[in-house]
Amino acid sequence: MLNAMPTDTENPEIEKMEDVNDLDPKAQEKIKNLIPKAYCRHRSWGVGQITQKDDALGAFLIDFRTKKGHSMEFGYAAESLKHLPDEHLEARILRETEAMRTMAQDQVAEFMKLAVESLKKEATPLRLEEAMVPHVFPAEGWKKFWEAAKRAMKKDAKFVMPGKKHEPIQYLEAAPDAKAGGLEDLQEAVGAKRVIEALEKLQKVRNAGELKAIADEAFRLVDAAAQKIPKSQISQVAELALARSEFAAAAGLPPNMGLVLETILPSEPHRMAGVIEALPAGKMPRFAELACQQLGERWTELLFALLPRASGRLMDGITARFKKANRLAELEGALDRLLRERQTHPDLIVWLCRNRTGELSRLAKPSLFLTALNVLEKEQLSETSRGSRLRDLLLEDKELIRDLLAPSSPEEVRDVTRSALASTAFEELDKRSLIGALVKLYPQVGSMVAGENRTTVVESPIVSWESLEKRKSELEEITTKKIPANSKEIGVARSYGDLKENHEFKAAKEMQAVLMRRKAELEAMIVSAQGTDFSGVKGDEVAIGTVVEYQPADGGEKKTITILGAWDSDPEKGILSYQTAVAQALVRRKVGDTAELPSEKGPRTAVVIRSIRPYRS
Repeated sequence: MLNAMPTDTENPEIEKMEDVNDLDPKAQEKIKNLIPKAYCRHRSWGVGQITQKDDALGAFLIDFRTKKGHSMEFGYAAESLKHLPDEHLEARILRETEAMRTMAQDQVAEFMKLAVESLKKEATPLRLEEAMVPHVFPAEGWKKFWEAAKRAMKKDAKFVMPGKKHEPIQYLEAAPDAKAGGLEDLQEAVGAKRVIEALEKLQKVRNAGELKAIADEAFRLVDAAAQKIPKSQISQVAELALARSEFAAAAGLPPNMGLVLETILPSEPHRMAGVIEALPAGKMPRFAELACQQLGERWTELLFALLPRASGRLMDGITARFKKANRLAELEGALDRLLRERQTHPDLIVWLCRNRTGELSRLAKPSLFLTALNVLEKEQLSETSRGSRLRDLLLEDKELIRDLLAPSSPEEVRDVTRSALASTAFEELDKRSLIGALVKLYPQVGSMVAGENRTTVVESPIVSWESLEKRKSELEEITTKKIPANSKEIGVARSYGDLKENHEFKAAKEMQAVLMRRKAELEAMIVSAQGTDFSGVKGDEVAIGTVVEYQPADGGEKKTITILGAWDSDPEKGILSYQTAVAQALVRRKVGDTAELPSEKGPRTAVVIRSIRPYRS
């Protein structure tokens, strides 16, 4: 994704404009190709076309996609712009979007050749996605195209696919010589990386029959290379095992890792999960599937262990395996627990948000949004924050908030708004944008944002004694059981050493943050709450602690609800918190009065109050 667009304050007006000749030779060299009609790319604004070069002002006028007619002085242009030739992929996407879209659909290999030759050393999968989404494909269409592109590139020996996601794809001037792809390359290979490259080269230049003929010798060499790898680099053994399995499949043999590699790799699911997490992102799902085959009935333990830090690509593979086994309900339950306990990684939240209408759509609810905020706040404290994709998604996906909050009650919407207002995960302008989206969808929270609704924000909530006791019991359990147990887990995990790579320690510390935050929330809630048993309510008008019967004004079935404390809602039993929009519409009304009840869909409903009685008589 592109970085957030700089504000105008980052580009102050130049008091004294510079002529091109005033720039140093290096800067002049950089902008010599920046002439009218030329294409360029800015690190934040993306691709644009120069419309004018104004020597008098010492500035260019540039049409970016989202910023037409932008003025940029020569010196700043030399620092921040990269010239794009007319035939560059991104220039052509800007100039002839539909033609590029058609080419990507009908001539995949030719399109990828253009992309790789245009981006050169930048032609990594992530950079390619950035160049094409959403200009050629929508975000949801990228995965389908990328799978087709990989198949097309695999058929063309001139494409060289990288082993890691951050490495560029290459396009060779000529296909590798078939003779150079013989077994001798594998025999001469030293180290796991070279062995894997030799195996991949063989698959490109040999057919299945030829591969099968040399398979035994190839497997012997792979096993020998694996036995030389130190235990501290066990992930290299996993990469070798994957390469061996894929070579076997290409040769028409059973795709397994072989007895020798099985013996070297861990057989315990949680330890195997640690090996998988150390692999390049592109190999994680492929090796996870291979490991599941090795583990037999214990495959679910492995995938559950991978969930907290699973990438989007890995989640695709995990979901596919559970779906194939008709066990999606188990996966949904495990993810729901992780979300409630806030034991998740930004990449997992991004995947859940982007797949909110798929097989796990029931997880797309307000708690997912709250967990996203929590995860972003925790990522701020880490040395290598990986929350930027999630932050961008929350700010840029205009439908996301609506979809996640669609099944929510008014009280849940208020909770989400409070959390967003209190969040430290966003810059002030970004937070305003997020809050603005909430207010646009739910105008009733506007008073919370403006600070006008003192009752909602400041007043102590009225709660039943039963619900208050539940909060107190939860606080006691957290204080006397969960926090001490977590402290022991931290101590044990610390003893494993190497805290930077110690997943158990990181997980225990993250749980500590969750517990301490919940403890503080409960303490604040309990101190501010006003307990009551709802006795002494007269029942002459709708109030907290009354049972209300009402009927649509134009006739129809009567409905009965009970209005109780802030923490007592149970809509299935007809019990509503007095803070809900429906309860607020009825409060202070008397028998025979008309009220308009809000609806999550459609217009308000006019009702007539038929009876009111105290909850406790």
